[in-house]
Amino acid sequence: MKWQTKKNAPCVEKSALLSGVTRRAYGNNQRFLITLDVIKEDDIFDAQVRSVAPRGVVEKSYSLLLYLAKESEGHASKTVAIEPIWDYTIAFCRDRKELDFHISHLVELGLVKLERYARTYGLTITFKGWEKIEQMAQPNIESNQAFVAMWFNEKTEEVFSKGIKAVEEDTGYDMMRVDMQEHNEKICDRIIAEIKKSRFVIADVTGHRHAVYFEAGYAMGMGLEVIWTCREDHKKECHKIFDTRQYNHIFWTTPEELREKLRDRILATIR
Repeated sequence: MKWQTKKNAPCVEKSALLSGVTRRAYGNNQRFLITLDVIKEDDIFDAQVRSVAPRGVVEKSYSLLLYLAKESEGHASKTVAIEPIWDYTIAFCRDRKELDFHISHLVELGLVKLERYARTYGLTITFKGWEKIEQMAQPNIESNQAFVAMWFNEKTEEVFSKGIKAVEEDTGYDMMRVDMQEHNEKICDRIIAEIKKSRFVIADVTGHRHAVYFEAGYAMGMGLEVIWTCREDHKKECHKIFDTRQYNHIFWTTPEELREKLRDRILATIR
């Protein structure tokens, strides 16, 4: 699939990411709706597509490893057949050459074995590969940090201080807001780094800021728990901008109510 950028040039990277996300959703028996807004609006594309796609070379290689694990259906020695001329999007690659690079990397690490046939590859996960997959499946169980994604302005300060921040006393988890931290990096790099360090994420979608959906989507792609919250009077719009209706949201009216419900959800679901 191709579309044109503002400079009227094919956007190969976006096409690869969109194809990869669509294919992964189909493989998980889920539906990913491609709308005109997803294609045209960069912030919506980032929130719905880029946020749940692998970031960088290493994550693409490991996304390929996870795909092979899923296709193995629990059979440790099963060989998974792929057609590289068509299947390069399973690792969010731009072409067959890039897919070959990631396969070679996994082979060099001893995580998979490769058999080449006329039109297909046979890929088998090794014992070392299964060890790596189990490590990747473990959340940051040693971390006591929770990353907070929300709309930050003067209207929400009390929501954070009396609702979310106050949960620290109830649960022992530190509520981390990236805008309150001193750092020298680009803000997006800092956000990704802090999400990776966190045990789970709280995503309050009040105000429906695209950045909140991006951060929540990235966390979900990492396998972290995401607790969705939203102020009651924003409930009707909650599923219009981005479809998150399949997730159990905490709806609240006051910071105190948010604190109580958030405390109960954390204690019940984060182990």
